[in-house]
Amino acid sequence: MDVSKLQRDEASNEVTRQGLIATVPPISQLPTELLAEIIRLALPPVDFMHEDLDLYAVFHVQMLYAMRLIAKQWQEIIDGTPTFWIFVVSTLPPYVNEATIRRSGSGPLAILYAMKPRFSGYSASLHNFLEPLAHTFPRWSTYSGPIVEKYLDKPAPHLQRIILMRSMRSSSPLELLGGSATNLRHVHLSNASIRWRMGLFTHLNVLKLVGVGDEELTTAHLLDILRASPCLEHLEFDEMDVTVNPPTSQLITLPGLRYIHFRRCWTDFIRAILGQIRAPSCIGFYLDVDLFGFEYDIPAFLNEDLRPFHELLRATHRRTGSSQITLSSDTFSWRSLGGQNIEDRLSFSLYMTRFDPKLHIRWVESILLGDPGLTIEIRRPRNVGQQLFEAIAPMRSVTKLELHSTRTVDEFFLVLEFIGKPLSADPSSPSLPCLQELLLTGEDWELQNLLDMVYSRFDSVSWEGIEQTPLTISIPRESFTSDGYPRILDLTMLMKIRETKGVARVQSVGSEDLDGQLAITWDERTSTVVCG
Repeated sequence: MDVSKLQRDEASNEVTRQGLIATVPPISQLPTELLAEIIRLALPPVDFMHEDLDLYAVFHVQMLYAMRLIAKQWQEIIDGTPTFWIFVVSTLPPYVNEATIRRSGSGPLAILYAMKPRFSGYSASLHNFLEPLAHTFPRWSTYSGPIVEKYLDKPAPHLQRIILMRSMRSSSPLELLGGSATNLRHVHLSNASIRWRMGLFTHLNVLKLVGVGDEELTTAHLLDILRASPCLEHLEFDEMDVTVNPPTSQLITLPGLRYIHFRRCWTDFIRAILGQIRAPSCIGFYLDVDLFGFEYDIPAFLNEDLRPFHELLRATHRRTGSSQITLSSDTFSWRSLGGQNIEDRLSFSLYMTRFDPKLHIRWVESILLGDPGLTIEIRRPRNVGQQLFEAIAPMRSVTKLELHSTRTVDEFFLVLEFIGKPLSADPSSPSLPCLQELLLTGEDWELQNLLDMVYSRFDSVSWEGIEQTPLTISIPRESFTSDGYPRILDLTMLMKIRETKGVARVQSVGSEDLDGQLAITWDERTSTVVCG
C-alpha cells in the first residue's frame, strides 16, 4: 500500500473537515447545554403582573418559533427542551397550543385566557379553549382567566399562580381549590368572588386584590394572610370595600416587601393595613386615597399612618434628585421623577383628594428637610387660592415651578405677582428663594406681566444679604392663545426680560421640530441678538 498516498488522502480529508467546521457559526459549535442556556436567556421575559400578560406570553412563543428557524440544531434543542414550552394562550391557534403541550413533556403549564384580546389574532371561547386542556389540569402551574368552577373548585397541588376575573356567568362565591390553596404563591383576584376564611393563603409572594367587596372579607382576613406570608414581595389593593376590624397591637414585619400599591381605597381601610405592617425593604410606594369624611384626621394620617414610609419618600427624592407636587383645587399629588417603571429604582406616587394646602405642604417640608429638586405644578391658579401661595412661598426645596391651565390673564397674573413679591414674614427674601426655573404653559398670558415680575423679583432689596438664585424662564415652542392661534412673542419684550439681572436665560422647550420657525439666540460675547 502506498503510504504517501494515504497520507495525502488523510491531509485532504482534514482540510475538507476544517473547511466544513469553518462554515458552521461559532455559536453552533458550543456544547448543547450551553447553547440551550443562551437560548433561554434570549427569550423575552413574561411579566405576570402586567395587564397584557397574554401578549407577553404570545411574544415568548413567537420568539421560540423564530429561533427554531436559525438552524436544524437550534430547532432540535428548542423542541427537546420542555422548560421552553410553558405558555398555552387562548389567542394562539389550537395547533400551536397542541405543539406546546406535546413538547412540554410532563412539565408545568401556564394556561392564559385573554378576556379582551388586544390584537386581531385567533380567538376562542372559554369552553373551546379549556376543554382540550382538561387532561393537563394536574400540570397547571399558572391559570389566568375567569372563574371556572369545573377546574378551580378542586385541589391543584401544582398550581402556584392564579389570576382570576369575575366569571362570565353569575355564580356564588367559589370555594377556591376546594379550600386547599396554601400552595399558591401568587394570588390576583379581580372582581372575583371566593369564600374567605382564616388560613386560606400562606407564604404568598404576590397579593393583588381588585374590586373585592365580599361581605365575608375583613381586614382581619387580609392581615392574617400578611402575617402568614413573610416572603411577600408585592402587595396591591384597588377599590376595596371590606369590613374594617379594630387594630391589634401586633405589628407585621415583611422584610421582603418591595412594592405597595393602594388605589382608590377608603382611608379607614388604608389606615387599617398600613398601621399594622412594616416594610423595611420597600422601594415602590403608591397611594391613591380619598380623604372625604376624614378631613379632621388628615394630620394623623400624614404624620402617623404614613410615618413608616417617610424615610422612603426622603431617600427617593435624594437619590433621583427630584420629585414633583401637582396642586389643583382640591387634589394633591406628589411623585418621584425618573424612577417609575425601572426595576430596583426607588419610586413613589401619592394622590390625595381633600387637599389642605397648609397641612400637605408643611408635611412635605418636614420630609425633605430643605433638600432641593422639588417641582411644583399649579393647575388653575385661581382655584388653589391665596392660602396655597402663602404655604409654598418660603419653601427652599422648590427649584422649579410649572404653571398650567391659565385661561385668563388674571390667573396668570396671580402667580407672577406671587413670584415677584418678597416673603411677608421676611421682606428681604423673595418668595420661593431657590427657584431656578419657571415653565409657562396655559393659554392667556402677557409678556408685560412677566417683565414686571422679573423686575420685582430681582429688585436689590429682595436679595439683601443672601445669594441671588438665577432664574430660567421656559416657554413651550408649541404655545397657543385661548383663541387657538399660535402665540407670537414680542422680541423686544423678550430682550428686556433676558437683560434683567437675575434672569439666566429665556428658552424654548418642547418639540425639537423647528421647521418654518425663526430661531433667535443671544450672543453673550457681543451682547446682541442672532437670528437665523
